[in-house]
Amino acid sequence: MVRIGVLCAFLFAFFSSHLWAQGTGDWSGRWDTYWRDGEARMLLQQQGGTVSGTYEPGDGRIEARTDGRVLRGSWFQDGTSGPILFALSEEGQSFTGRFVDGEYWNGKKVSETAGANLVSVTRDTPRAAFRSLVYLENAAVYKGDISAGNAAETLLLYAGQPSDERDQRRRRRLLWTLFDLSTFRIYDIPRPVEGETAQFTIGPAAGNFEYNIRFRKLGDAWFVVVPAAAELRRDLDIMVAALGHDTLSQLKEAAAKSPRGAMRDFLQGMRNWRNAGRERALATLDLSFLPPRLYSFEAPLLAEYLKQIIDRAGFVTWQEISDNPNRPGPYVFYRHPAGSVVIEQVPGPNGEPAQWKFTAETLRNAPQLFAEMQELPVADGVFASEPITRFFQIRERIRAVFPALLARPGPLEIWQWLVIPLSAVFAVVLGWLTGKSVSLFLSRSLRRAERGLRVGAARRLGKPTALLVGAGFAVLMFTWTGLAETVLGAVTVVLAATAATALGWLLYTAIDLFGGYFQRRSERTSGFVDEIAVSLVTGVLKIGVAAAGIIAIADITGIPYEGVIAGLGVGGIALAFAARDTVSNLIGGAILMSDRPFHRGDLIETEGQMATVENVGLRSTRMRTFDDSLLVIPNSQLTDKAIVNWGQRRKRKIRLEISLHYDTPRERLDAFKTRLREVYLAQPAADDTTGYVGLRSFGESALNVELWGYFNLADYEDYIAARHHLIGDIVDLARSLDLDFAFPTRTIRILSEGDGKTVDSQKASNPT
Repeated sequence: MVRIGVLCAFLFAFFSSHLWAQGTGDWSGRWDTYWRDGEARMLLQQQGGTVSGTYEPGDGRIEARTDGRVLRGSWFQDGTSGPILFALSEEGQSFTGRFVDGEYWNGKKVSETAGANLVSVTRDTPRAAFRSLVYLENAAVYKGDISAGNAAETLLLYAGQPSDERDQRRRRRLLWTLFDLSTFRIYDIPRPVEGETAQFTIGPAAGNFEYNIRFRKLGDAWFVVVPAAAELRRDLDIMVAALGHDTLSQLKEAAAKSPRGAMRDFLQGMRNWRNAGRERALATLDLSFLPPRLYSFEAPLLAEYLKQIIDRAGFVTWQEISDNPNRPGPYVFYRHPAGSVVIEQVPGPNGEPAQWKFTAETLRNAPQLFAEMQELPVADGVFASEPITRFFQIRERIRAVFPALLARPGPLEIWQWLVIPLSAVFAVVLGWLTGKSVSLFLSRSLRRAERGLRVGAARRLGKPTALLVGAGFAVLMFTWTGLAETVLGAVTVVLAATAATALGWLLYTAIDLFGGYFQRRSERTSGFVDEIAVSLVTGVLKIGVAAAGIIAIADITGIPYEGVIAGLGVGGIALAFAARDTVSNLIGGAILMSDRPFHRGDLIETEGQMATVENVGLRSTRMRTFDDSLLVIPNSQLTDKAIVNWGQRRKRKIRLEISLHYDTPRERLDAFKTRLREVYLAQPAADDTTGYVGLRSFGESALNVELWGYFNLADYEDYIAARHHLIGDIVDLARSLDLDFAFPTRTIRILSEGDGKTVDSQKASNPT
């Protein structure tokens, strides 16, 4: 019991502390905070319900207490103070708050290493001070690093005392806008300077505007002088007008569509690859030479090759790259014997405006260029990022475990040479196992299916599956390990084309097998609609798979598939024209399928031909005549002619003519007529709404009595049996009434010339 009590107390204490922490949140850590016209890096420390800390710039401090997830307290700066009210988010990584009335103050928690990649602040020369300022402002503006902005503030010297903190921030922002819209080389600034002041002229790549940067030395340190806000605003307006724009926003929008904008979008997209940066980065690359089927594999790899090259080429300063959107020629960022990094205008698709992109030649040469410079360390201050592709992830792991495998004997590294035979072996083994597994699975899962389908699927689907898996695995390995971007790129293309062929083979075979299965099932039914539908759908699917396979292979191998599609279209038109009768028959088959004028086994009559329908195909209809001849009629002719369907009659007509002797008395005739109708209606299949009986005519040797009615029978054999039974009952009726059926007789009168007397002679003749 004691142990149970201790355990319960421990659990209670643990969950209580956990729930209390969830209820109050943890305010300790570094926070990047923002308000209406400023920002600061805040460092907070929480002890129980008390929170205290500092923030820079401004040398301010915070003192507050927690109330659940709400922080209430005060801020103190430059001898003044005010209230604060912060509310921590559910995940504890951001807060929303206010200070004073109507002023927001929000923030997000940052890691302890935030700002670790900042360049060191140096002020020993104007060049060093300006270089530090540009690097830090770029980090603050384009990376959102508040600590970089705080460090940049230490390099500025304001001309005249700022009226307040807002004036200070406004002047700094205007000065940076002038810097950011200019193009310059930092190393053009002279290092040794005599005296206490210096200046350097900058300006945009397009236009005739120039701006003089002023430096001042205080003690041993150089500072960048920040003029008054009115002077900065005037110079900025002159720059905007000199570049042919009405507003600053128009100028910034135009400058974004330049070599500098392409470089910025690429590097920032790569930095945020997994947070919607992928599309931004790839949009700056001319990847038109990549087959769409390989785009998802090769595009990220080429992008990372380029990123590694740029990181080794040097620290990128945006303002050193041209921001002229109308630059007349390409912009060469980096030049090397193995290849260059070039940005040029690439025409947009479908007549869209041209865009500045890294050239296709740059991307083609990127793997070889990286191989030449991979031993060069990345530049100081470059933002460290995790590899985004399998190739660089694998390569970094190999570097950490077996760095010797990164040696490059020939065009490939050692570990890549090892991947080639291993990939081949694994591809063959994996393909064989998969093919066998698929065959075994199909043979067992289709046990209850038709034998033809079961055996055909097990035998015919295994091989294409094995080829597809083997070739697909090899393509995947060659892409992940970077072999697709080496001298083995052609092999990768062949493997990808093989995989596409295997997929088409697999789909075509599956369609053929299941189409045949449903075709056989439809043949066992009386309706032909399913049979035509199966034939039509199977044929269309086969043609579709074949056409898609041809286009895919052409796309993978680099053959312009637009030409392939055009060729298929022209060939289709020519084929349709040459086989227009066949096409008419196919359309006729579709019409028969939709109208359903008859079924298999129906007796039909068309154009004087009467036969039983045996099969309706896509092109023609096969019928069997009464003399057992096979009659084949094209569907186009059958749909254009009148069709009498005897097989779909709901009733069959019965008409009999019964001959009685002329000497039959009237009363017996009437009795026979009445009883004959009763005999007809007594038949099981007789239609009781019919049954018309009466004397019809005077025959040559008999009185003709007619019976006319319907049997509710559709089958011809049943009709014959019913008619036989009716005639037998009529014979019995005549015998019961003592009536004789007449047979053909002829009366001959002979006139004697001698005595003028007439001799009657009646001669009966047997009916023949």
